[in-house]
Amino acid sequence: MPAKKIICIISNSHSTNDVRLYHKLGKSLCKIASVYVLGARGIGQMMEHYRDEPSTSGPDKAEVKPTRIIVSGLTPVLKLWGLYRQALKLKPDLVICVEPLTMIVGFKLKKNTGCKLFYDAHEYYTSAHSERYPFPFNHIIGGLYYLFEHYMQEKMDLTIAVNSDIFSLFNLQTPETAEKHKNDAKSTMDKYWTSPLHLGVVCANYPTDAIFKDDLADCGISNLLPNIIFDTIYLGGLSEERGILKLLQVINILRQKRPLFKALFVGPFHSEAFKQKFFAYLMDNNLNSFVYWRDAIPHDKVCAVLKQVKVGLCVLHPGHKRYKKGVSLKVLEYLSVGIPVVANNFPQIKDIIEKHNLGYCVPFHRQDIVNAVEKLLDLSVKDRDVMAEKCREVVKQHYMWTQVEPVLLDAVNYILKQP
Repeated sequence: MPAKKIICIISNSHSTNDVRLYHKLGKSLCKIASVYVLGARGIGQMMEHYRDEPSTSGPDKAEVKPTRIIVSGLTPVLKLWGLYRQALKLKPDLVICVEPLTMIVGFKLKKNTGCKLFYDAHEYYTSAHSERYPFPFNHIIGGLYYLFEHYMQEKMDLTIAVNSDIFSLFNLQTPETAEKHKNDAKSTMDKYWTSPLHLGVVCANYPTDAIFKDDLADCGISNLLPNIIFDTIYLGGLSEERGILKLLQVINILRQKRPLFKALFVGPFHSEAFKQKFFAYLMDNNLNSFVYWRDAIPHDKVCAVLKQVKVGLCVLHPGHKRYKKGVSLKVLEYLSVGIPVVANNFPQIKDIIEKHNLGYCVPFHRQDIVNAVEKLLDLSVKDRDVMAEKCREVVKQHYMWTQVEPVLLDAVNYILKQP
């Protein structure tokens, strides 16, 4: 019997308990290999805030889960070195690089172990990096980062794209297309002198089945939110670019119209400076009794929290163009438990929400957001139940990770069989 393959997922910035890396890629790949999720932290940041899951998925069947390993490093270079040393000990057959810089680690591992390399392109790193700089440096830095990322990605054995836009951006072709290309070559020379094919698959960031769990035990949030039904929720990282200050302005208007209005924010702050700005706004506008905040919660507790909410919010700042190119996971999580959504009027989001009448897509203006929220809050119980059922059904039929997993496993098996 052949030895089980070893797959390492390496990241220099994501948590080892990251929803996509651990709960999606990691758990799916555990079906065909031994999986290790390696994360890097600075000195003194060795502990990560996550709760270990139950060790079984059923009364008789033990669940095989990825192994999480944290390496330390005082500088970005030392973090990469730590990831390399730890992965080298595992002698992986496949390494999945999560950020552009981790592809450097992947190349070093491939040279020493002969492993295959994947790039998980699930973020617009070039856009995010260039936004840190003022004009015209943003274009210069962004251009250099773009060239670097594409140069590295072209050397990957396969790229996992989170959406069709990134798939096209990297000029990828599926393994099926590559096989057809080889079979259709007119001669042996055609196979070697045509431009190289960059293999890729689309693995959208859809919710997993864990979203449907509704147990709040051992989470701590049940003590924080006893018997409260919230009017709105924002779920995810909190920063100005995520439109959080705009949402606070919206809440300030709504609470004047609705004295019992309650809003919930669940997620970590991206910086201490923005956290202070967030709570300063609450104090200055007397919103402390209307707005609740809770830090990030375990992946399998999301459903239980969302069931305490009437309307989901996802109105991101349109000045960040990368937000217009995909659908935020939080939108699908809201819908999966029957919560109508108020979101940006971006094309891909409108294709889901407006097409199926699951809420409203609005411009990034306070009054437009206020009007949309009020329309959903004023729905009758019957209309709300009908919309909730439609929300759940649309996600179950079209936007679940179970639809993505076979594509991922087929791609991994295909690459591992290649000489």
